[in-house]
Amino acid sequence: MKVSIIVPVYNSEKYLKDCLDSLVNQTLQEIEIIAIDDASSDKSLEILKEYEMRYPNKIRVYTNFKNLGQGATRNKGIKLATGEYIGFLDSDDYVNFNMYAKMYDAAKINANPEIITTGLVFAKNNDYLINNFKDIAQTKGRIFNVLDNPRAILDESPSVCNKLFRSDLVKNAPFIEGKMWEDVAFTYAKIFKANRILEFNDADYFYRRRENEGVSSQNNQFNNHLFDIFDVCDYLEKELKETKVYEQYEYYIRFIQLAYSLYRVTEIFSWNIDEEPKQELIAKMCKLIVEKYGDWRVYPPELLSSKIGIIELERLNEYLKKSKQV
Repeated sequence: MKVSIIVPVYNSEKYLKDCLDSLVNQTLQEIEIIAIDDASSDKSLEILKEYEMRYPNKIRVYTNFKNLGQGATRNKGIKLATGEYIGFLDSDDYVNFNMYAKMYDAAKINANPEIITTGLVFAKNNDYLINNFKDIAQTKGRIFNVLDNPRAILDESPSVCNKLFRSDLVKNAPFIEGKMWEDVAFTYAKIFKANRILEFNDADYFYRRRENEGVSSQNNQFNNHLFDIFDVCDYLEKELKETKVYEQYEYYIRFIQLAYSLYRVTEIFSWNIDEEPKQELIAKMCKLIVEKYGDWRVYPPELLSSKIGIIELERLNEYLKKSKQV
């Protein structure tokens, strides 16, 4: 099997068929789709079983008897995967029909890099799927050597879903479980450990933006998982220290930890809670960030704003100046 795609599914009946249609119609034939229902309470499992019956040579369906969360479900899929490369797809998103064939074929031409990554497009509906973007102009991609160009790492998205990982890179390095934003630790740990990355910037992965549903919507309202970001950033550090990579890339690893924990802080500004607890929470988060990862102001503002946003970074700095915090 050339490619294994792992799809964790939880209460996705509204969007699941679009996701599965984009997979079963891939132009790459040697692909296995490992769909794992995470104890859904809607008709997701029923839809999965229907597709498994229709495409028995492509789809394998598994069930968690209790809800384990995305990290644990992905880890289960990694253990089941047999492909040379392993990818992930969220069950409410979909992909270009040519995506995996292009990525795999380019990997073979370029001596099997550890990671292949492609473009991510925000979508509100399934228009891209219906219009079939398989004939859109595609680039040839570029290879970059991580050791020679570590700065390029910071331009990579933390999403695992627009990437393929060579199986030997991920089989013994699982996702952190039971935490939000687990992609940050998983993806960047693999990128820092890779020697070569093949990068495309094509319209291939379509991320369905849902304002009132899903993980992205949780970031703009009170979220009791806020402090998960510290567990995720610490997990990234732990995995890299175990492989002796940490000292070599410490400047860039610290930047990732600072940028993604600060990003969580800037989201608090939009929470619909009273101003006093909001200020206390922001101050507590910022103090913890400095204690754990250092002062973010040692990094160029333009570099930080590339991950956090110019307006958000200015707002945060202005707030801290007024409150005399950190």
